[in-house]
Amino acid sequence: MKQLYLTLLLCLVGLTAEAQEFKIYQFAPDELPTIDGKGRDWRKVPDEYRITEQALKEDEGKHPAPNPETLRVSVKVGWCAETQRLYFLYEAYDDYWRFSENSLQTDIFEVVVDGDCSGGPFIDRFHPTAPKDIWQAWFKFHGCHAQNYHIFTPPHGEDWCMYWGPQVWLKEPPYADYAYHYSFEEGERGKLTLEFYITPFDHADERGAAYSRPTQLRAGHEIGLAWAIIDWDAHPTSKGGFWNLSENHHMYGNADYLRKFKLMDLQK
Repeated sequence: MKQLYLTLLLCLVGLTAEAQEFKIYQFAPDELPTIDGKGRDWRKVPDEYRITEQALKEDEGKHPAPNPETLRVSVKVGWCAETQRLYFLYEAYDDYWRFSENSLQTDIFEVVVDGDCSGGPFIDRFHPTAPKDIWQAWFKFHGCHAQNYHIFTPPHGEDWCMYWGPQVWLKEPPYADYAYHYSFEEGERGKLTLEFYITPFDHADERGAAYSRPTQLRAGHEIGLAWAIIDWDAHPTSKGGFWNLSENHHMYGNADYLRKFKLMDLQK
């Protein structure tokens, strides 16, 4: 009987997690956050929009549950009907920040967005004919209908992220901007604050915005969105964890596995 109770309880917890509604706060045009890395403009955003490390799962089998002593995160997401941008406030405490090496073996906040929830694979290795059409898969498929940003935390010099795809114009103004605040050195513990915005596209062309189709963000609609915190410690060949908001590790290249986030109305 006790075992049956535990099984039912675990099922209920799983259903509750699946049913969790993720929301994106709508900023009015006159209250847009200043991208300065300080996060003060986000104080008006209710706490119900905050997503912490407790919503994440380490999906490479290294850790059974989050440990706030080694990694704490808080993410809020906003949008604006006038600018058609997504705004992020990312705050993280890490017991060991790794960032001075110019590689992907550093601490990363990986964000994936599918503006129109079209779903499906969007990176070249998942293209059905990639072995035959490698360049076709890269230029005409990779990053086109959903976008993946590997955001360095902190940045690598003046390079704040690796946009995964040929559409590198997406990580530059006016389609993206960013600011950090932190005071730690390589290998130290401490808190990092990152503010940034990105612009989702239903079709992002490697030739530029003139050949692309931006997502039409509207209140009440849903978008596909997820992120992962890739945590590295001292050893350059040992990843400390891949903390994923999605239930599937392949969310990084298949939009079917992104979470649904609702674009909320303006709050009075």
